[in-house]
Amino acid sequence: MTDEAALKKARFYVLKVLNARPRSVEELTAKLREKGYPEEITAQVIGECAKKGLLDDVKFAKLWVQGRMASRPKGGAVLRRELEEKGVKEDVIEKVVAGVAKEYDEYEVAKGLAGQRIDRLKGLNKTTAKRRLFGFLRRRGFSFDTIIKVMDELL
Repeated sequence: MTDEAALKKARFYVLKVLNARPRSVEELTAKLREKGYPEEITAQVIGECAKKGLLDDVKFAKLWVQGRMASRPKGGAVLRRELEEKGVKEDVIEKVVAGVAKEYDEYEVAKGLAGQRIDRLKGLNKTTAKRRLFGFLRRRGFSFDTIIKVMDELL
């Protein structure tokens, strides 16, 4: 396959992948590598996508966090970890997660999730209920202080 044909095929593949859902630069680079495209073609296609605005880690991170908060709310720690796994750079992650903190009050989000969960804990003794609620909120990335505040109010 000629370089021009491989480039055209890579561009088509990238559009197909981005049509499914937004991706980070690192995710898209990994997808192209998986398909066996040479580094030169991968770098060229990634550059073209970035210039055209199809690939932007800041936009991607904001969309990811907004989607996550709308469907399955999480605390800052989990949001950070998920974005790291997607290959988003640390400075972008901090900027986006800080923006989320302004939009969503972590305490209110945690309290809402705990309120939904509290019915399942009613038949348990207080120690077990606290332990389970703490674990539930901790796994979702909420800070220790937020969890204690929520537990004090709800239990």
